[in-house]
Amino acid sequence: MNNLANSLPLRHQVALITGGARGIGAATAEALAHKGAHVIVASRSQVELTTTVAQLHAKGFSASSRVLDVADDRAVKIAFADIAAEFGRLDVLVNNAAILLSGPFTGMAMSDWDRLMAINLRGAVLCAQQAFQWMREGSGSIVNVSSLGGVPGTEKFPGYAAYTVSKFALTGLTEALAAEGKAQGIRVNGVAPGAVDTEMLRKAAPHLRTHTGPADVAKVIAFLCDSAESGCMSGATLVINSNE
Repeated sequence: MNNLANSLPLRHQVALITGGARGIGAATAEALAHKGAHVIVASRSQVELTTTVAQLHAKGFSASSRVLDVADDRAVKIAFADIAAEFGRLDVLVNNAAILLSGPFTGMAMSDWDRLMAINLRGAVLCAQQAFQWMREGSGSIVNVSSLGGVPGTEKFPGYAAYTVSKFALTGLTEALAAEGKAQGIRVNGVAPGAVDTEMLRKAAPHLRTHTGPADVAKVIAFLCDSAESGCMSGATLVINSNE
C-alpha cells in the first residue's frame, strides 16, 4: 500500500487544468494523471478537448473535460459547482488559460487589452476564488502559469506589453493568494517559463527556437502540485528557462 501511495502520490485527487486541451495544459494533464489524479481538462474548444481526453484514456489515465470560458463569471461558478457535485472534492487547480496578442503599444485597441486581461488575469482570479471555496481544509494546491516575461529584471520585448503586464500581475496574484490560503492550508505557487515550443509561440514568434517543450514545464507544475514533494512551498514562482 505504501509503495502504491509513493508511486501515485495524487491518487484519489481531482485536478482541474484550464487551457488544458493543448500545449502546456495538455502536458500538465498527463503529468498529473501519471501521478494518479483524475484530471479535468478545460478549454473553449470541444473538438480539442475530445482529442486530448481520448489520448489520455488511450494511455489508461482517468480524465474528463469541460468546455469553459474562464472569463465568464457565471460559467466558472457553474463549472466548479458541477465538479464539486460530481467528485465531492477539488484538490488541484492549474491556471494555464491564456492568449497572446502582439503589436505596437500605441496602436493597441483597449478592447484587445481588456480581452487579454479578462482571460490571462481575471480568469485566474475567478477560478482561484472558486477553488478556495471547494478545496478541503488543510489541503489544496493552485499553480499559476506565468511567464519569464512576468519576472522582474528579465529582458522584455516590444509589442507584448499587454501580455507582459498580465503575467506580472499573475506573479503578484500568486504571492497574494499564498498569504490568503495559509490559514486554510492551500498552497499557491507559480511557474514562469521562457520560450516553450507550443503552437501559441510558433504563431506569435515563428523565428524563436527553443529546446524547452510543454512536458518540461509540466514536470515542474506536477512537482508543485504534489504536497509530498513541495509541501513546504507556497508563494514561489519557479523560473523555467533553458538559457538559450
